[in-house]
Amino acid sequence: MTKSTSKPETLGIPELAAALAEAQDLTKARAKATVDGLRDDIVTNLLAGKRVNIFGLGTFEVRATKEKVGRNPKTGESIKIPAGRKVVFKAAKGLKDQM
Repeated sequence: MTKSTSKPETLGIPELAAALAEAQDLTKARAKATVDGLRDDIVTNLLAGKRVNIFGLGTFEVRATKEKVGRNPKTGESIKIPAGRKVVFKAAKGLKDQM
């Protein structure tokens, strides 16, 4: 089994907004505002400690991470990595089944 060195195509907000505008018969500006609003609402709710479930896509949530010991790759010296929080995404079953 050989590894593929090519990266998949990446879509950003402008490309998603353009696709939404075409699919829903919106102006590109209106579609971009919609996508930006969705992104902002997801971030606001995550910062408030809420889970965000988008049916058919998956769930975003914030999880706590424990403090751990790591290594500086340059010097090999042990360093303490502080506890923190991270955003995790769990894909919906329907999406997993399509993969």
